[in-house]
Amino acid sequence: PEAALAEALALLADHDWEKKIEGLNFVRCLSAYHAPILTAKLHETTLAVAQEVKNLRSGVSRAAVVCLGDLFTHLKKSMDQELDNAVKVLLHKAGESNTFIREEVDKALKAMVNNVTPARALCSLINGGQSHLHSAVRRCTAQHLGDVVQRLGPERVLAGARPVAERLLPAIARFAQDSSQQTRYYGRRMLFSMMAHPDLDKALEKFVPAKDL
Repeated sequence: PEAALAEALALLADHDWEKKIEGLNFVRCLSAYHAPILTAKLHETTLAVAQEVKNLRSGVSRAAVVCLGDLFTHLKKSMDQELDNAVKVLLHKAGESNTFIREEVDKALKAMVNNVTPARALCSLINGGQSHLHSAVRRCTAQHLGDVVQRLGPERVLAGARPVAERLLPAIARFAQDSSQQTRYYGRRMLFSMMAHPDLDKALEKFVPAKDL
């Protein structure tokens, strides 16, 4: 497996697109069957895979998106340190016109939400897509943020560690007022999921700017 990882990284660095796809498939296999080997070089590997998500050839880009989804699925919380960059490149792909890539991005982000530490997922989503100019990217961010909120539950958002509410509530307020109807829907849904909690009003007043309140 160590040799396979070295070869995978070499293939990813190659200019030939078919070799890149082969390298991505190597990484997927390693994540499923030799996770500890991959974890030792996780930063380098994730950066190389995330770089290929931006590849202009849709076959390579899609394979890289699928590969990131596998890394989240098999390496789980080991991926916490790599989230910011990985989530950002995935979210940017959500604005693509290619339906297949958008579907794979959704699957990869779902795998991320279900497997990494929720508070880390939350920050990476907000950093990566809250203020993006493309409405499809903001919608995708709001949708997956809603899944994180569901995983955490109102108690952990509002009565748990302070940074969660501090980061999350202003973002939800922005989404609930977005120009895109779908994004507003996800923003409202997150608020609705917390409405029964006695601390919600107090937390909103504390963390949401007056003009949004």
